Amino acid sequence: MKKILIADDTPANITFLGDLLKDQYDIIVATEGTSACEIAKKELPDLILLDVMMPGMDGYSVCRALKQSEETSHIPVIFITARNDPDDVMAGFEAGGVDYVTKPFNPRELNARINTHMELLKAREELKTYAESLEMLSQQLLNKTKELNESVRTDFLTGLATRLHIMEKLHEEVHRAGRGKKSFAVIISDIDHFKKINDTYGHECGDIVLSSIAKILKDTIRAQDVLARWGGEEFLFLLPETDEAGAAILAEKIRSILGASSIRYSGKDIAVTMTFGVSDFDIKSGIDTTISKADRALYRGKNLGRNRVVTYSSLAADEK
Repeated sequence: MKKILIADDTPANITFLGDLLKDQYDIIVATEGTSACEIAKKELPDLILLDVMMPGMDGYSVCRALKQSEETSHIPVIFITARNDPDDVMAGFEAGGVDYVTKPFNPRELNARINTHMELLKAREELKTYAESLEMLSQQLLNKTKELNESVRTDFLTGLATRLHIMEKLHEEVHRAGRGKKSFAVIISDIDHFKKINDTYGHECGDIVLSSIAKILKDTIRAQDVLARWGGEEFLFLLPETDEAGAAILAEKIRSILGASSIRYSGKDIAVTMTFGVSDFDIKSGIDTTISKADRALYRGKNLGRNRVVTYSSLAADEK
């Protein structure tokens, strides 16, 4: 049976994750950063679920230490945290993590992500075992690994791009903009009162709302646009060759479509609205700042009552 190390200093999280995974995996536990490193080197788990905020070494430091050790560098690390700021997410990937899951956990999503990385690990092991002696099998396994890698870039629930995939696309657009091509805009959107939907109708309904909203968004954007599930009930749009005004028009169009729609669940029509934050790319500031500006505009929209589109330029003008 495959082995998973859960490194978290919160007993409730350890209990939740242990109960969720104990029937499929052998579970070992660490409650602070230094012991997580020591246990990982001793036990060599197949995968590590690593909290960011822990006593001793924080999760980013633990991950970097594991990746620098030949014994543990191959072990996939999934960060588990309540922190979902874009800078925190990027710090996780830069430290060597393969995925980033925010609390509170959706059990189905967490299981799917873990299983995906376990499948990737299995494919790598098979490839290493047979590559030297069986060229045909080696090629088949390589193709399987490519397919699994592609699945990491697709959100299992909505079918949209993941953070990892859209960040790659964003950096490609930054490179294009640096060569003198046209710039681009980003939109961050958030389903209003999504927790209330989950609390009222249950998580199954929440999943249906997410997948239904994803379809509406995907059907509205252009072929060249990239849409990702940014985390939880948030979505990120990458709009090439589009300025802030054009992005705001698209966001307003989506908002109007949602206003005229409802999502059917268990015989009931559920009205859903979204708030949108819009910013265009500033080559002097970089992509992280661009995303942060869109995020600030989004939260301004929430503070103003939700169900609206806010551009960063309007926010900046109000702050002067």
